[in-house]
Amino acid sequence: MSDNFTQHNASPAEMSGTFTEARAEHPNPFAGQLAAHGVPEAMWPMLAAHGVGTLVEKLGIVFTEISADRVSGTMPVEGNQQVAGILHGGASVALAETLGSFAAAVHGGGRKRPVGVDISATHHRAGITGLVTGVCTPIHLGRTLTTHEIVISDEQGRRICTSRITNMLLEG
Repeated sequence: MSDNFTQHNASPAEMSGTFTEARAEHPNPFAGQLAAHGVPEAMWPMLAAHGVGTLVEKLGIVFTEISADRVSGTMPVEGNQQVAGILHGGASVALAETLGSFAAAVHGGGRKRPVGVDISATHHRAGITGLVTGVCTPIHLGRTLTTHEIVISDEQGRRICTSRITNMLLEG
């Protein structure tokens, strides 16, 4: 696992409470999967029921940073292409929703469950080869709603897609 989640960039909610309290008592059945996808160990208790989900695995998404201010991850173009051989727009949206949902979960401190209520995407250019990187930053962080912008770029730093997601934060 990469060092993408350290105490120097973590909020108090990320280092206490639901994220960490059950770690030692209840080992996560998805520990291997979570580590392979770059999820920090402090978040594993929150993901004990389903891990990162089957779509994250199928798309090959790997988190490179998870903090209150920024969630980023990569996804290969290979295996996520549409019929014309370029990155499928739906794969870009799935990457955006994954990053935005994780960001909302971090904001909820592990005590609230994010559910997407709106997502939009503008596709600027084709992803052809290599990895694309999504960077998710907050636009609005409220008690019951979060809104994030996700910018997806190719390996040359060119913008592939801009997405915006709004998540509702549910109790429990």
